Amino acid sequence: MEKMVNELNAVSRRIGLEMNMSKTQLMVNQWCDTGTVSLDGKALQRVESYVYLGRELNMMNNITPELNRRRRAAWAAFGSIREVTGQVSDPDLKASIFNASVLPAMCYATETWPNSKTIAKAIRTSHHALERSFLKISRRQQWQQGLRSSDLKERSRLKDPLQYMAHSKHRWAGHLLRRTDDRWSLRVTEWLPRNKTRPSGRPPTRWADSFSKNFRDNGLHWMQVAKDRAVWRSCGPR
Repeated sequence: MEKMVNELNAVSRRIGLEMNMSKTQLMVNQWCDTGTVSLDGKALQRVESYVYLGRELNMMNNITPELNRRRRAAWAAFGSIREVTGQVSDPDLKASIFNASVLPAMCYATETWPNSKTIAKAIRTSHHALERSFLKISRRQQWQQGLRSSDLKERSRLKDPLQYMAHSKHRWAGHLLRRTDDRWSLRVTEWLPRNKTRPSGRPPTRWADSFSKNFRDNGLHWMQVAKDRAVWRSCGPR
């Protein structure tokens, strides 16, 4: 690893690029030794998590920190449009502004998440809070007026975040399976650990479980269906 990092740094310098030591960090899994990796004689900082391409990653596959980041990003996006939506009287236009600004911030990179109940509950709870703020209704007012979440959704006309996530994931899975350049993302998706046994108890929800469940009753494998773009689009969420 150290040799590869230093070789990359040497090649980068030839074309005028320089590695930023403050942004170049080391993250390892539990099977890695406790050694260090040095760049130009300086040891890289060892971290438990790292933000890469806008998403916080960790070796424990703990999605909670990223859920918190998505929640903060959604509120920040809503804060940036609050003044605009407050001056717009057309409810459909207000909803369109919200959906175009807040949903992408809340659901960024969720294409790579599993469809677990914990994630769904966290996303829906955050969206309900944003929806109440969008309508300028507090939880107490909602309770006093006897309004259900479905009533607020009808008033706000906002998109369902879980449907938005499902559509994005379905679309990205199709792109992934139709790749022909042998990328690592496709290799990992198709990889089966044949020499390993499943531990006792119910396994954690996997990324592809939602696709497998949807096509199980039809006797089809989702990976084969995804290779046909037209068919894959026709059977996906709207």
